[in-house]
Amino acid sequence: MRVLVLILVLANVACNSAKKNDSQPSDKESSAFSGGMQGMASDVQKLLPYIYDREAFHDPKNHEEIHKDLQQFVQVAHHIKPETGKKFLGDDLLVEYSLSSLNDDLGRALHSFEAGQLEYSRSVTKASLSYCFQCHSVAQEGKSAAWDLDKLENLSLAPLERADLLVATRKYDKALSFMESQLNSADFLKNYAFDFESMLRRYLALIIRVENNPRRALNELNKILDHGDTPHYIAEQADGWRQSLKSWKKEKKHELKTPKAIFDEVERRFKKAEGIQHYEKDHAGDVEFLRATAILHEGLKVIKKPADEAQALYLLGRAYEVLDELGSWNLHETYYEACVEKAPKDPIAKRCYSRLEASLYMGYSGSSGTHLPPEEKERLKRLKDKL
Repeated sequence: MRVLVLILVLANVACNSAKKNDSQPSDKESSAFSGGMQGMASDVQKLLPYIYDREAFHDPKNHEEIHKDLQQFVQVAHHIKPETGKKFLGDDLLVEYSLSSLNDDLGRALHSFEAGQLEYSRSVTKASLSYCFQCHSVAQEGKSAAWDLDKLENLSLAPLERADLLVATRKYDKALSFMESQLNSADFLKNYAFDFESMLRRYLALIIRVENNPRRALNELNKILDHGDTPHYIAEQADGWRQSLKSWKKEKKHELKTPKAIFDEVERRFKKAEGIQHYEKDHAGDVEFLRATAILHEGLKVIKKPADEAQALYLLGRAYEVLDELGSWNLHETYYEACVEKAPKDPIAKRCYSRLEASLYMGYSGSSGTHLPPEEKERLKRLKDKL
């Protein structure tokens, strides 16, 4: 399982300004949740210079400090309650999913460090920034991180790592400018060919769900692709992105005030994506799926009925099956499971169960056949018994 060490490091800034549901958090809850997130941010700031410097992480003289900071991180994360986060953000699984995995993986990272498996511990922490991107590119709410990234300029960061760090700390303008400079650089494509597609898809996610600006996205995409050295498969995907962005530019803004309006609009996005895709999980439809998830994350703040919530979770699962490589590994399965739990006797629950079952069997299939672990079999049985 991919590690989720930093996914909600600075989510408190979103919580401070997000639309709240009817279950308003008390001042005490607000203070505790925000303080916990700020505590995690502080711990991460202390760890970053070691995470991105292998020699410093392995240097015995730093081990006491690293160990102390990891222990503190574990303690702070353990005391943050996802139920309070839901009172800020609505019944959205990003909080619960992230914090649950965060606790598991932080414990693993600390145990590995204490066992002397230093490089594994370091790589686990370093890999987590993609999940910060996933969480903090959902909506532009709140303000940037309280600490100054200029102090981290000397870190040995690859371009994709630097982009993720800027997004994770909500430095959106700097993140977009940096991504644009890299994507328009022939040297970046030459030296980081493997990361080029990831950077481009991250850029699209940020500018669509945070900047909400199809014109800028289209202009930049055209500049990037005009270089002529873009790999053919990426250029083919980008044709779908440009098609969606051109259509978006012509749309008139309208509010989605009811669950039916939200679901109708999301289904319309899905149909547009499917019309662009060459196969089921082709990324040519990313723009439409990203817009759909933005609508659903916002909708979960106001949707009340369990059956409607289950429908929203089902639709999020479908979208994240396609967007899986944007740092949301297996998030679609979590949404399907939550859909069943939310309204087990509603017809939508059976559809969620079927998608979850298919995803699990696909994930554990290989040349030697399908080998579903006992815990996953038990998971499916538990959910099926609820239907």
